Amino acid sequence: MANNDHQGTKDHRETYEGFMSVTKWGVILIVIALVLMAVFLV
Repeated sequence: MANNDHQGTKDHRETYEGFMSVTKWGVILIVIALVLMAVFLV
């Protein structure tokens, strides 16, 4: 049973790291889009 808990923790960590990576890149892309809009539309 301890092995299952360890595997669950590993899966949870991998899911969290994937989520954080997607979130980070999403925020970066939004910031770039806003900067470009500020430069070219204002």
